[in-house]
This record gives sequence, structure tokens and C-alpha cells, in this order.
Amino acid sequence: MSSDSAAAAQDRLLFGWRVRTDIALPECAPWTGDARAPDLRITIGPVPPLLTDAEHLSPLLQVNPNREARLTIDGVATFWLRSACEIVIDPHIHADRPDVRTFLYGTILGLLCHNRGLFPLHASCVVVDRRTIAVSGASGAGKSTLAAALVRRGHRMVADDICAIDPFATGGPLVRPAFPRAKLWQDSLNAINVDAQGLEANRFGQQKYNLRFADAAQFQADPLPLNSIYLLEPAAAPIMGRPDIERLALVRAATGVHEHIYRRRTALHWGGAAELFKMVGHIVGTVPVHRLTRGPDLATLDDLVRRLEGHASQ
Repeated sequence: MSSDSAAAAQDRLLFGWRVRTDIALPECAPWTGDARAPDLRITIGPVPPLLTDAEHLSPLLQVNPNREARLTIDGVATFWLRSACEIVIDPHIHADRPDVRTFLYGTILGLLCHNRGLFPLHASCVVVDRRTIAVSGASGAGKSTLAAALVRRGHRMVADDICAIDPFATGGPLVRPAFPRAKLWQDSLNAINVDAQGLEANRFGQQKYNLRFADAAQFQADPLPLNSIYLLEPAAAPIMGRPDIERLALVRAATGVHEHIYRRRTALHWGGAAELFKMVGHIVGTVPVHRLTRGPDLATLDDLVRRLEGHASQ
């Protein structure tokens, strides 16, 4: 059953798109661009129980050959990616609760990137000394923690979790900024000396919090050249003879970047293998990719931050 939503539609900026939304997106900057029609519409409304020609990729996710997707999160909302220009949400709770945005900014946004020709890398993105770096890796590798630690040292957040890359932009791959927020567990907040008191929980009852670094209105959302990608790997102990930061040869770089495509399985199911292959090839042929090895816990976070700062600034 749908709950109350925001009273009036708002225009927001996300990945360079003009987004007209019926739910609050406080992380996103207000739209201040031209008077063009919205690139994306997010509405509150009913979602069909079964998509036309639906295939179930999981108990929660349906897709079809038209690149529609239906995601159901019990107790939160049902989401319908109806087209590359429209998302419909049927909330089970108040539509402006952060739980709803958690899944909107995750699975749905990742699939939308695939539909709109962007390359969604599972990565956090930060500007370090005027160089844009993406820190990619598996869930739990520490991407957001490392990015937040860099921002706490004066660098600028560009995106967290999904780094939207325009691979074929003139002049080389560009990053489309998202918003200045990171999702961090309690131990990560402790590691960067941030008190969770007053922070918004990512989901109700979860000890994972949304840490905002700036007011959305002050966020610099212009596309940025992507200068480096770091594939973050935790290690139980130092590996003798292997440097902590190592540039990867093309094949290994391509394999690593391909492995961390956000919602890759669904994109491949939609027939996107050839396009993703071209995107990965163009990105790693243009942007250096490094393996970044970190310690097994957060005790060495400060050292990792300093090493990455020095390397990224070269």
C-alpha cells in the first residue's frame, strides 16, 4: 500500500541529468541548468505484479527484454524501471524515508546507467589534488571508508558506490558526479573519528549511516576527466615481493574493471556484453588501472590514505 509522498515535484541534478522527482532527494543538488525537459522522471504510483515477458533473476528482481526492471524490497518499496526516462515507485513506507533512497540509488540507479549508455563502476570517486580517482572493489573491501578518509583530509567527494563513467566522451572517459555522501558502518566512522550521533541510518535499525560532506547546493557537479582507477584488495598479510600499489597490464586491468561493473549480470542478460566489452577496452586503454592492497583491518587506514594521496598526485 502506498504511503504519503512529497507534496510537489522537484527538479534535481544527478549524473548530469535533470531529474523531476516526486520524492525528496536531499543528497542531490537542485537543478540550475537550462529549461530543457527532464531527462528522468521519478513518480509515485502503482507497479504491476508481473512485467510483460518477465524473467526472474532473483526472488526480488524481474526484468524483461525491453530493459524494464521490477525490484521489490519488502517493507520498503516496489520499484519499476519503466524506461530509460522513467522510474515508478510504490512505497510501503513514507516515500521520503532514507530506506527508499537506498535502493533507488543502488540497484535501480545502476540499471538505469546501463539503459542510458553510462558505465557504472562499483567504486567510490574522489578528487585528489585536481586528479579524479575511482577506488573500486568488492562489497566490504573498504571503498567508501577510504574515500571518506580522503575527504576528511580536504579532498572532494564525487560519488560513492556507483561511479558513472561516460567512456566515449570527447577527450577521454569522464565521470558524471552524483552527490557528496558516503555510506559507512559504525567501525568505519570510528576509524575516521566521526560520531554517528545525529547521522541518518542507511536503513531503519541498521548501524550503517549516511555521512554527508557538503550541502547539496554547493556540490560541484560538472563532468570530470577520470585520471586513475584503483582496484582495492584486502590482504591478510603483506605479500612478499608485491608492491602495495601496482599498475596492471591491459589484460589484468580489463579483467579487474569488468569484474566490478555494477549490476553486470543484469546488463549481460539484457544483451549488453559487446557494448560492455567496448567500454572496458576503451577505459583501460585510456586510464591507468592499479591494484591497491590494504591491510586486513582499519588500523592501517591512515597509512593507506597517505600512500594513495602521494601516488594519485604524481
